[in-house]
Amino acid sequence: FMILIHGGGWVEGNKNDLDGYLEVLKRNGPEYAVFNINYRLAASGQNIFPAQELDVKKCIEFIYSKRNEYNISDKFVLLGASAGGHLALLHAYKYTTPVKVKAVVSFFGPTNLTAFYNNPPNIFIPVALQNVTGTTPQLNPLLYQNSSPVSFVSAASCPTLLLQGGNDLLVPASQAELLKAKLITAGVNHQYVLYPNGGHGDWDATTYADAFTKIDAFLSIHNP
Repeated sequence: FMILIHGGGWVEGNKNDLDGYLEVLKRNGPEYAVFNINYRLAASGQNIFPAQELDVKKCIEFIYSKRNEYNISDKFVLLGASAGGHLALLHAYKYTTPVKVKAVVSFFGPTNLTAFYNNPPNIFIPVALQNVTGTTPQLNPLLYQNSSPVSFVSAASCPTLLLQGGNDLLVPASQAELLKAKLITAGVNHQYVLYPNGGHGDWDATTYADAFTKIDAFLSIHNP
């Protein structure tokens, strides 16, 4: 089955934002049970990192505990967009209990928060990261490291599909490429798809159709 994780910069958004994804995934992969989840949003110093990470973990633990009741398998796939892509990647690499994720798919998710802060694509990113972490990488490098998917890549990491726009002004392609380099070094099965004209999710129908075709192909190999 598959768990969807929405974006919104960790401060906004809702699982309903992924209803379009959900419909395509159900149509393309009727064999999947799909869970579309929410998590606490950071605001005014409340619910700062790692609240969102822990919420995803708790959701997965709950679903796993109900797998017999829900009549689902223990093959978990995570798919997230933007901040949700970050959370999907972070969980997939960081946690192996109660179950190791079989594969992870990220639509333009941040991967290295320290680099994201220090080399931002726009002036708003460092402020946004301070709001959701309560700090900076200079003041608390460990929090930024522990909240970055790249920190937890190993040879045992699950197969990974990265979908990225080349014209993304919020999460630049360099974020996906930093993770790609780590995956290559660790020898992890992965695929990196760059859509040169794609922005931050404002992709045309043809681009999205291609992306979901690639998701189907990737999962048919890595989560048969």
